Amino acid sequence: MSHRSNRTVALTTLGCKVNQADSDEWMRQFAARGYEIVDFDSVADVYIVNTCSVTHVADRKSRQLLRHARRQNPAALVVATGCYAAVAPDELARMVEVDLIIGNRDKPRLVELVHEALEGEAEQPLEALGGVPRMFGPRHRGFVKIADGCDKFCAFCIVPYARGRARSVPPDEVIRRVADLVAAGHREIVLTAVHMGTYGADLHPPLSLRELVFRVLEETGVERLRLSSIEPEDFDDRLLALWENPRLCRHFHLALDSGCDATLRRMRRRYTAEEYHRLVERIRAAVPGVAITTDVMVGFPGETEAEFEISYRFVEEQQFAQIHVFPFSPRRRTTASKLPGQIAPEVKRERTERMLRLAAESARAYRAQWIGQTLTALFEEQLRLPDGDTAWEGLTDNYVRVKVKSADDLANELVPVRIVRVVEDGVLGEIAGPPCAGRIPPVHVLPLGAASR
Repeated sequence: MSHRSNRTVALTTLGCKVNQADSDEWMRQFAARGYEIVDFDSVADVYIVNTCSVTHVADRKSRQLLRHARRQNPAALVVATGCYAAVAPDELARMVEVDLIIGNRDKPRLVELVHEALEGEAEQPLEALGGVPRMFGPRHRGFVKIADGCDKFCAFCIVPYARGRARSVPPDEVIRRVADLVAAGHREIVLTAVHMGTYGADLHPPLSLRELVFRVLEETGVERLRLSSIEPEDFDDRLLALWENPRLCRHFHLALDSGCDATLRRMRRRYTAEEYHRLVERIRAAVPGVAITTDVMVGFPGETEAEFEISYRFVEEQQFAQIHVFPFSPRRRTTASKLPGQIAPEVKRERTERMLRLAAESARAYRAQWIGQTLTALFEEQLRLPDGDTAWEGLTDNYVRVKVKSADDLANELVPVRIVRVVEDGVLGEIAGPPCAGRIPPVHVLPLGAASR
């Protein structure tokens, strides 16, 4: 009996980079079984929506995508997975469009469960099919999940209920995944986790994030390595010595949530605005040209106009490269959903719009400082500019999204680019030299034992 398939599968992802890492792994596993990966707007045999439930908006988008899938092919198998599927399976079960609900606990078996639902046959191990993973779509960055779950239980967050307690991926497995993706052609790898800063505390023996990053740099040929969000209270300053290695991207995402201490206390965040500010200063001193990006919530229960103003001014002072702004959305089972002082929708909307304007100004100012300088971009996608010329879009290591006019094929090329001017969604540049050939040579940083632990 053949275990291969000639079926098609379409997958779309909402939410965080951890979700994206899961989706990338499923696409590789489906391809190993012989499935053809197609665009979500195409007619497919299977549609998978990797949902998010961080806000009511995310819930609504998840439902819309599931209905869209059913309209694309009424005979398809429509699968809901991710955090919305974990925290509200009953809601999804009531949707006539959904055939299969797979919670976060069963995510590792998703490909097997989908295949069984289609074919009705038992599965052999995925590894039996062999082969090196391949890249899908225009994105040439690979995502590797190093940990899942969270133990923090911040007042507003549903993640610990959706994903469970913190669980670290053993370092040898992380290194294997990175090496596999590099072999598949990915030139940048993003290490991602729900709670990255406490990576390895649950392993035996325990391991630190710093030790993991050191091993990835030493034991793999990855050309660019990027870390996703790190909690400010868990940031280990000893990490910064590793950024002597140019293979590490100059980019840190540090969720702020609020710049007002009173609001942070109600959120059950474990740092003050001043502690956050000092951390940002230390990072900028250690890593010249670094991009600091963040998340900011507005309208948390009890947030007065004065508290919002304090938060706004603090965010303005930090000069972030990018700010993800979102209004507070009450999530069932969280403490914040029951707190007094819920903010009226129109007030949240006004504050959100004001913070979004600040976010746009801050991002533009960050990009403008690079005009006239040369940065190296990893190009991912070909597009058409308004004047009809062919262009390519890529991302620098310090989180500048750049477009250059070029008729050449720049897909997955690392190219030096001189920044010319700022545009609404990034910068325009000019190619300043030939693509970087081969691997970026490894730079050996101080051994872990050479610095205090």
